Amino acid sequence: MRAILAAFFWVVAFSAMAADCPEGDGPFPAQYADAGLFLPALEALSGQPDRVAPLAAVVVPHHLVVPDLIAGGIALARTQQPERILLLFPDHFNRTGRGFATTRRAFETVLGTVPNDTGATQTLVNAGIPESCLFGADHGIGALLPFVARLLPDVPIIPVALSIHSRPEAWDRLAALLAPLAGPETLILQSTDFSHYLPHHEARLRDQQVLNILAADDEDALLRLTQPDHIDSLAALYLTRKLTQGRAAPIVLANRNQQELSHAPLAETTSYMVIAFADHLGPMPAQMFDETILVLGGDLFLGRNLPRMLADELATERLAEHALRATGGSPLFVNLEGVLLEEMPPDLPHLTLGMPADVAAYWLERLNIGAVGLANNHAEDLGPTGLIATKDTLDKMGVLPVTHATTLALPRLSLVALSDLSNTRAPYQDMITSQDLDSLLQLDARVPVTAFFHWGREKADLPGPRERHLAREALRRGASVIVGSHPHLASDKPEILDGGDAIVFWSLGNFLFDQTGTDVSGALIELRMFPQGTVFARQLPLPNLFDAARGVALSR
Repeated sequence: MRAILAAFFWVVAFSAMAADCPEGDGPFPAQYADAGLFLPALEALSGQPDRVAPLAAVVVPHHLVVPDLIAGGIALARTQQPERILLLFPDHFNRTGRGFATTRRAFETVLGTVPNDTGATQTLVNAGIPESCLFGADHGIGALLPFVARLLPDVPIIPVALSIHSRPEAWDRLAALLAPLAGPETLILQSTDFSHYLPHHEARLRDQQVLNILAADDEDALLRLTQPDHIDSLAALYLTRKLTQGRAAPIVLANRNQQELSHAPLAETTSYMVIAFADHLGPMPAQMFDETILVLGGDLFLGRNLPRMLADELATERLAEHALRATGGSPLFVNLEGVLLEEMPPDLPHLTLGMPADVAAYWLERLNIGAVGLANNHAEDLGPTGLIATKDTLDKMGVLPVTHATTLALPRLSLVALSDLSNTRAPYQDMITSQDLDSLLQLDARVPVTAFFHWGREKADLPGPRERHLAREALRRGASVIVGSHPHLASDKPEILDGGDAIVFWSLGNFLFDQTGTDVSGALIELRMFPQGTVFARQLPLPNLFDAARGVALSR
């Protein structure tokens, strides 16, 4: 495999040094003569449903060792048939100097011609962007064009090469030039590879930082990424984000490393991602590439007013419809607040949370809830025996219970539940010890760790000093995703720690609770877990499911 890759890069480098412009205004000739480099990945798409539309932008690799990622990423846009494609890629051979370049020429490929949007490229030339011959031999564009020719036939492109030596001030000026050309009718196609020249264990850490920064939409942290440790073209990622900001959010659908293609250890690797910038905030279909999906929800309580309300068939259907629409039907983990009971006592105090076991069994199955957290202040509302009985009941249902300082071990994720609060044991708060936090330490560093905390104060969606301390201690022990519950109010957006080593969602609020009003809310976290040992965590909106079941009009 290393020999094949070395030969591939040598051929690319040699052709780039030898590149010249065609005579006159003719198209660039095809960079690759072998259709076999592209057809298997395209044929693998046949019969697959068209999954995503519309997109504002998509990021794909440009190394033909992962043609399925290139084809699959571009195929995401084939249902929308954009009017034009703005194709951004790094100038691999430094032929732009410290700036940018474009061309007004079309491109021949082994699978057909890709036309040039000459009106748009002429606009760029008139604005001072130089024309260049580099487009005829740089694999940053050449590896994508045959897929474009087949999947988006006859769609003209605006090709823009970006120097790795250019600076953010210049990116902003270029963004201002591109903005009129990059509206909703334009697909931005970003050709970018990620971590370069690092062994896999280091590349995986750099990838996780990028994933967390994208999820948090943190521009300052994005600008601190380094080339090539994190990415081969920070300019391209910055421009894509800038040109789609306010109308699309990034969703990482694939993250792979070159090491996964080789049995022999590689001293230097390259990482690859497929990133969709979609103009909607809902869940994406599962398993678009080779990822696994788990959705995390906040507090679930199925007692008190809910059993009587859900005895109504219309309420049941409304609840199921809104919940499954929010989760996309993906496997779900929630924080189960309270105790499961085979028979409900008639005189339970209002704040002693008990739930009918049969009601819980129905909803856990219907909503695809395969595991629940029992690390919370209501898990022992009926004492230690109530917690034991709840665990036994869940076991019989086939639902995995996760208690305080224990781990839900999944093939691609370790989730550790921790509660800082108790209703039955002194000191009732600040309960988590250093020993409890050590449960976050996992032997296999290739499996990402999510810390699921029950912490904070009710109706407070922002963290206090205690929550910040616990988050940093979780980071020190290797957690890359940190999630909180208990306040019954969802925090607006996540925050990154230490440049992206971890991402924190301070509160998910309610998943389903018999509470209404403006001082309660909920959110979901969609975890996309990749085989190499990284995870992309994305916050999803969630309506008040209690109000949804009651038929109350919902606002977003």
